[in-house]
Amino acid sequence: MIKFFKQIRRNLLKDGKTGKYLKYAIGEIVLVMIGILLALQVNNWNEGRKRLQTEKHYLNELKIEFTNNFNEVNRVMGKNQLNLDNALKIANHETSDSTILSNSEFNRLLFYAILGEIQYRPSPGVLNGLLNAGKLEVIRNKALRSKLSSWDGILLKVRFQEEEHSILRYKLLNIVYAKGNFRNGFSDTDYINYGLKPGNTNNSNFELLNNQEFDNLISTFYLTGKYLNEYYYKELKLSIEETLNLIETELHH
Repeated sequence: MIKFFKQIRRNLLKDGKTGKYLKYAIGEIVLVMIGILLALQVNNWNEGRKRLQTEKHYLNELKIEFTNNFNEVNRVMGKNQLNLDNALKIANHETSDSTILSNSEFNRLLFYAILGEIQYRPSPGVLNGLLNAGKLEVIRNKALRSKLSSWDGILLKVRFQEEEHSILRYKLLNIVYAKGNFRNGFSDTDYINYGLKPGNTNNSNFELLNNQEFDNLISTFYLTGKYLNEYYYKELKLSIEETLNLIETELHH
């Protein structure tokens, strides 16, 4: 092709057709510029297509991650609520059927309330990878980018309240260790005891109901757990729902 254009230029100059040569030269420059612009356009289109494919990949991965996060917050809220139901019955000295609270039922309520740790554990990976690699800009939707950027801040607030609640849980365990009967109390639960049999001592956990420190702890444990579910986890759940809705919108855009 280059030889073809050179031959045309030689023929025009040889024949002394300077005017036509100039017109031809200008036309050739225009054609070259059009070719460059077309090449740039194709390159931009390819780059844009790659960006869209990358964004769609991350959106699908984020959808999976935040769906798992949504399921996890529902799980931990449900587990926390069971703990709180047991703690409230102890605090109010009530049973499920309004009968007198027995020592064995007190043990079950107490150990089911405080043995299980309450901590929200979100799925790691995709979002952290985006943030650490500085690739969050691949997400074009500004509202979605904002939600993803604020994720760590929401988790930090949740972690703070979880820590407050956990401190009270450990204090309740410590008062059982110091003034109660862990072995006999544990034996009244349905947890696997791995061969641990009830002890010979007559010391009863039921006596903890007359301990003011225990009453203060179980009441505060209930309240901090209630706040954790009603405010912190609920806000977290709402944030996840909003994030998932934004992801769905972008995937079907």
